[in-house]
Amino acid sequence: MEHRDAWIAAVSDLLAGYLLKGTDDCFDTQGRAHLALRLGHYFDQSLPVRLVLPGFPCKSPNAIDQTFGVLPDYGEVIAIERLDQLGQAIAALHAPGCVVSILSDGTTFNDIVGVADDVRETYNRALRELCTTHTIQWVSMEDLFPQAQSAESVRASLIKQARLPWKNLGDLIEQSRDDESLSRAHDNLCSHLYNDLRLCREDGQSEDEYLQQINFKAYQMMYRGQALNAAVDRFFGDDIRLSVHQYSNAGPKFTFGLAEGLTRVDSPWHAVPVCNLDGSQTLRARAQVDLDHHVLVTFQGRPWLYHQTENPQAKGFEYELQKLPLFGLVVRDPLGLGFERLSTGLLEALVETFGFVCLKGCRFDDQDSFARSCERFGTLYEWAFGAVHVVKPADKPQGVVHSLEKTPLHWDLNMLPDSDAQVQRNPKFCASKFMLYCKTAPQPGEGQTTIVDSRNVLRKVGQQVARQWQDVNITYYTKMTYFGGSPRMYSLVDHHPRSGELIRNRSMNPTFKVHSRSRMLCSRFPQEPARHDATRRQSRKSLSLPQARGLQKVH
Repeated sequence: MEHRDAWIAAVSDLLAGYLLKGTDDCFDTQGRAHLALRLGHYFDQSLPVRLVLPGFPCKSPNAIDQTFGVLPDYGEVIAIERLDQLGQAIAALHAPGCVVSILSDGTTFNDIVGVADDVRETYNRALRELCTTHTIQWVSMEDLFPQAQSAESVRASLIKQARLPWKNLGDLIEQSRDDESLSRAHDNLCSHLYNDLRLCREDGQSEDEYLQQINFKAYQMMYRGQALNAAVDRFFGDDIRLSVHQYSNAGPKFTFGLAEGLTRVDSPWHAVPVCNLDGSQTLRARAQVDLDHHVLVTFQGRPWLYHQTENPQAKGFEYELQKLPLFGLVVRDPLGLGFERLSTGLLEALVETFGFVCLKGCRFDDQDSFARSCERFGTLYEWAFGAVHVVKPADKPQGVVHSLEKTPLHWDLNMLPDSDAQVQRNPKFCASKFMLYCKTAPQPGEGQTTIVDSRNVLRKVGQQVARQWQDVNITYYTKMTYFGGSPRMYSLVDHHPRSGELIRNRSMNPTFKVHSRSRMLCSRFPQEPARHDATRRQSRKSLSLPQARGLQKVH
């Protein structure tokens, strides 16, 4: 019994850290007791902990003030990964595991807010391809009513099987006139719908007609919302109920914060994602984003997120994500403003966020000018050949990098020789950043630089496997004299020196890669002990096994 109670307390504490709490929060006084009953059932029966969240319906039709458009963006990634993190953390405490069901409930309401069924279906399908998850099970309204042949018949079946206390919508409207609770819920929905639909007024519709329409739609949403609640109770009766709406957390519904640090209810289908300079992420209505201090990052031509900047100097550049959900950033200067306008703080923040940054078209006249430009990011390490290592094909190459052979994936440009005093004090001391500069553009068919996002490795294998990998050590050895020639051993997965989270020793050092045209000139800045390729939560653990070379330039 003692173990059971301790486990229930541990899972309850874990869930509490993900809840959004209002001024009247009752989680500690009532919610814990309600939660304990459900958790006790899972524990006694050795069943997986099950949670359900109705949400992710479709994007708000207000793509001016609230969202980017009709397709998912990085906001959905933030929310989905946060749900999965909770599920994995619970599974780590409970051998039978955890299942988090996301009921994508858009069919319930999309016609009311003017979103076409095919648009909602496209959004629903795209959600499932955004990122890797381990505990999430996707469910649609069509899955609950498989006999329904259309979206309209799904909605009809939903209401018919709900056995609501009203015979029809008119009965609900009549009762709401005298019921304070229903009246207040209706007023809240009117405000919500007004923000969603105020740009969708019909041609020739007067203000009174428009407000009357909003008033009726709010009653429709209330009616169907009650039917949805009944369906969730029927199909997920044993699940812990999470919600995207604000409740007191007394149970049975618990308000889940879809992004860390939110102070009020916000969802990615009513907001846009924002990455801040300090590495935090949030959701914010599009109209609330200060465009003088945020730049738009796109993916394949569509908006993906806003990134905070230190000043308006970063405006006028183009920022394009390379790989979902958040790896690699190409920055272009179509107006010829000059990359020197981009502050040190912003470039460092972009690297932390995206793993590597490519400044497309950046040029340096010589090695000295390149080295000087790097000094703003930290102290350059001086090897025997200097701070810059020029890499170009040689008739008698001393290593594969200088030959015309294919260069294997490696951990270069990261580690200092073990004779260095800083390495002797801390064996994990490594370069915090490095740069590559392509001086001569490759011809068609010539080789390219491969960069690996090893942050994604831990996401793909999940927390359980990542913890097992902590017991795996890897040894790196190279005969290159500037590296020192002695083997070094590190754990495959380690803890980040600042956040304490698990991070994986990387295979190609994408920490600070700022590319430009041509081949490459690499530089590093071993400023802090094992500063590892931090990308907010899963910053890179210094690929502590490289054959370090200093600044490099390849012709």
